[in-house]
Amino acid sequence: MFAAEEHHHRAVPTRALVLSLAALAVPVVGAVAFPEVLGELGALLWLLALVPAFLLAYYRGWRGVATALALGMATLSLTQVAVILLDRQVPEILLGVVVAYLGISLGIGWVTELLHRERATVEDLALTDILTRLPNRRHARMALENEFGAAERGRLLSVVLFDLDDFKAYNDRYGHAAGDQALKAFGEILTQTTRRMNLSARFGGEEFLSILSGSDTEGAMVFAERVRDALRQYRLPHGPLTVSAGVAAYHPSMRSPDELLGAADHALYRAKSEGRNCVRAFGRPVDDVPGKEEGQDEGIKKEEPEGEYPRPPDEMGRSAPPTTLLPHKITQFGQGKRVLLVEDEPPVRTLISTYLNREGFHVTEVGDVRQAVKALAREFDVVITDIRLPDSSGNELVGVVKSRWPHTQVIVITGHRDAQIAAEALNAGADRYLFKPFGMPELQSHLSDALVRRSRSLRDRAERIQLDGEAKKRAEEAREAILKGARALVKAVEVRDPYTRGHSRRVGAYSLILAEHGGFDEEELDREALRLACELHDVGKIGIPDAILNKAAPLSANEFVEVKHHPKVGRSILEPLLGDDLVLSVTQWHHERWDGTGYPDGLAGDSIPLAARLVAVADTLDAMTSTRAYRPAVPWEDAVATIEELAGAQFDPEMVATFRKALPDLDDAFREAGRNGPTEDGRGSRENEWIDEPRVGGGRWATDHDGQGTHDERGES
Repeated sequence: MFAAEEHHHRAVPTRALVLSLAALAVPVVGAVAFPEVLGELGALLWLLALVPAFLLAYYRGWRGVATALALGMATLSLTQVAVILLDRQVPEILLGVVVAYLGISLGIGWVTELLHRERATVEDLALTDILTRLPNRRHARMALENEFGAAERGRLLSVVLFDLDDFKAYNDRYGHAAGDQALKAFGEILTQTTRRMNLSARFGGEEFLSILSGSDTEGAMVFAERVRDALRQYRLPHGPLTVSAGVAAYHPSMRSPDELLGAADHALYRAKSEGRNCVRAFGRPVDDVPGKEEGQDEGIKKEEPEGEYPRPPDEMGRSAPPTTLLPHKITQFGQGKRVLLVEDEPPVRTLISTYLNREGFHVTEVGDVRQAVKALAREFDVVITDIRLPDSSGNELVGVVKSRWPHTQVIVITGHRDAQIAAEALNAGADRYLFKPFGMPELQSHLSDALVRRSRSLRDRAERIQLDGEAKKRAEEAREAILKGARALVKAVEVRDPYTRGHSRRVGAYSLILAEHGGFDEEELDREALRLACELHDVGKIGIPDAILNKAAPLSANEFVEVKHHPKVGRSILEPLLGDDLVLSVTQWHHERWDGTGYPDGLAGDSIPLAARLVAVADTLDAMTSTRAYRPAVPWEDAVATIEELAGAQFDPEMVATFRKALPDLDDAFREAGRNGPTEDGRGSRENEWIDEPRVGGGRWATDHDGQGTHDERGES
């Protein structure tokens, strides 16, 4: 009847309506315009009114016939009124024609209704299981295709595969009639338990499938337990039956409905193997997938399905499903992955964190940008941050993440549905954004894509590193050309300020000594990259005006602000030219302080990259022992004591401990670099001056009135 009712609501095509109106117009024109010519035969033209009856009956059944009769009789009545008013003669046979018209129209309606019902029955049988009156496998497949498409757009979707336990033995013991009765009973249970918006179908044999739109794994588990409990309480004439169930929920990494069914099939197999009469969900805990190792997903070749689903119904739950049908990283896809969650609203943070933990992510939760920056001492796979945070904008954090860890993926969330806000987040470097409120499937999709993008980015970097032969040679030549230009900028700085001559080379020598004594391997600190970083770390000073660069007096507050820009200027110069993270991090953060009061980003503690913390010590050592326009050089022993004194404030305490161990070698390097002795003006030879920055911010180390070295707050590093 459902199909028949649907058929009755079919729209009548425009062509059929036009033809019906034309058929009604012919007898009207004949009766009004040509009564003498047509005579008695004019009444027969009214039989053309059967055309609308035929057409409307085809599309609308009894409703169409009723509509046609109403139109025909109304037209006939109005026409006869017009004929009488025009003093025309009414044909005597008109009454017989009207009776014939009514009879034939009713007959048409009866026949077409029978045809519609037969057609509906056939269509119903094509999509309905005859025994249980549930939708059949074909119907379920069509419904699953539609719901899977909706799930890909963010809607929740779960499926449950049911299998009656030991049904073959039940059938053999009590006969097929008893087995059919049991199947009907289970069909009734599913009909009564399934909501109207969902669908439960007989999938084949004693296997049944429920498609639960809008339900997650928990909801599907509750539904399956309800069905299992209902069957347990149902009194079958020949004894009780139990049912096992496998639950699976849609995951963004699924590529087809087959994978969703494959996951439910696997869960059903586990339920059967664990004693039957129970419900199991795929991925709780993560199901053991024989023959499928970590990272194998990408290389698995998916077998072509035979028919709608590769496994016959009678195999489901009785043998392990093929690994080729299991979802692509369906559950625990965050296993081994790290996420930094930055959200100041505790309920929202807890909700997201709970989901991430369930998916296997290791989650670090913070409530503001300052805490987030500290946490960025370690690399994360993904950072999820709100835009509006108590202490600063999330977009500023995005910039810090991307400059510190370029391959980390950033997902920004916001409660303001404003395209401008989204654009600002993307311009800051965010990879994706989400508008609140959002569902976990939507977050799943973004996380899945983010991990794929990160993996691809890391793979591309590895491929660049592993270039060989001519490609590597060409890459090296291009790199040397770029470095030549960058070194030219550094020399330009030295020309503008002679006090900086040789500074980068000496900082490089000190840094390599510290790296060796610190026991850092090449993976932690690439020596060539470290040397290059020291060589280029002050390139941003090219943007500082000469009046500030060579000023002998203390800097004003505004002048110090100018100086504080040079690390970011340096990075902006090098970033388009070099793809080396270590060089870029040293350039931007060698003026950061362990206590968080440095510049340009106020990083603190371990959030400062290791290389930048090391270079900060070497940079300060050379700065203090070098002459400046605004002060003489600090004696070696005083410089060493100052660095040790500032451990835990300006410098990483562990790096200062390394500095102590390296002091003999550092002293040798110092004496070797200063072997030509001081010049008459006390500055040292031009080739071997102990000079660093021309007093970044005015110089931390100056000389007071009694000639003793002391620190002012002029910002020298």
